[in-house]
Amino acid sequence: MMETKEQQAFLEKARSMGSVPGLDSIRELLKRLSDPQDGLSVIHVAGTNGKGSFCCYLQNVLSASGYRVGVYTSPAVFHERERYAINGVWISEEDYSLEMELLRDICCDMTAEGVPHPTIFEIETALAYDYFKRSSCDLVIMETGMGGSLDATNVMESTVCSVITSIGMDHMQFLGDTLSEIAGQKAGIMKAHCKTVSAWQEPQAKEVLCQRAKEVSSDLVFADAGELHVLSYSPLKYTYRGLLIESGMEGSYQLTNGPLAVETLLCLRKQGYHITDDDIQKGMKAASWPGRMEKIAEHPLIYLDGAHNLPAARECKKTIQNKFTNQRITYIMGVLADKDYPGMLSQLLPFADTVITVTPENPRALPAEILAREVISRGKHAVAAASFDEAADLAFETSADVIIALGSLSYLKDIRRPLLKRNEDSTHV
Repeated sequence: MMETKEQQAFLEKARSMGSVPGLDSIRELLKRLSDPQDGLSVIHVAGTNGKGSFCCYLQNVLSASGYRVGVYTSPAVFHERERYAINGVWISEEDYSLEMELLRDICCDMTAEGVPHPTIFEIETALAYDYFKRSSCDLVIMETGMGGSLDATNVMESTVCSVITSIGMDHMQFLGDTLSEIAGQKAGIMKAHCKTVSAWQEPQAKEVLCQRAKEVSSDLVFADAGELHVLSYSPLKYTYRGLLIESGMEGSYQLTNGPLAVETLLCLRKQGYHITDDDIQKGMKAASWPGRMEKIAEHPLIYLDGAHNLPAARECKKTIQNKFTNQRITYIMGVLADKDYPGMLSQLLPFADTVITVTPENPRALPAEILAREVISRGKHAVAAASFDEAADLAFETSADVIIALGSLSYLKDIRRPLLKRNEDSTHV
């Protein structure tokens, strides 16, 4: 079995390949694994925001309905193995190591034959398909990494259902400068004569999706905002298509992701999958997705939220408006330099008393000092923390009612531990 150091060396080599558009390499890799994707019933998910939450809702309901459900998500937030789960249980260390050893040997053979070494995402995607096939999953939920058309997950000829979550402006350097161009990339997961379900979208995005559905003869259905009736925000309760739903996840954006999940489940029911109303209600209530408006402490209230781009910041703003009225709020914020962080600040700063900035452990990270200067230039108090431990200490010193760590998924695992430790220390004073 491959040792951890060997795994890391193999993965570092793959990371050095960067991101290479196209499907030739992943198809060659999967071919050498006997094309495991061809034997799976796949629900394929693309979109800008909400993919992880949507997948969580769907997995919980389908598991409650008695199905064995594999879920592949990205990026990893707290542990690499969390990305490969069956009915909510991560891949074991042993299975992960065995899959990595198999893929390393195949990649070595490809390189020896003069075939380009697969990228990191291609290897991870191949691992997911192979693991879920070996594990005899009834259904597999595959989340795209970034786009759709040329995403490594997009290798199957047909799907049980394609799903498009909310589309917004992100990854423009790869996907296009307009909402229509980005939507065109996401729409690439639609398959001929297969079902597609979409969240409600901006008009430009909706037009592109409708055109693509027409071109490939996909039966496209949009979630209907007119069917959504909000009953309360804390806890989050609403009715959608006559079903009373209590969400296990917080955040106003779940009022988009939840109805999309229900719409998809109703679509699967029409295809013959046994999913009762009770399964839907139980599964939606049981759903929990770490790092997405996740409450980790009560006194003070501490939340982690992966609001990592402008569309997500807009949704986070709505949540703050609905949940934390007249409360003193401190943000711990770390962002990536290639995100629209000025736009994110314009949405989020009006609600903050203090902002503690950090530098995520990511080669694309924006230095905490630059982010702090940007915050101060907008008239808010900000302090750049030299470490995650210092950020937690500084946040508690503000005596805020609510502390929210946000801005990028890539540092949430690093800030969770010091926040929980600082909270534990304060309760024993």
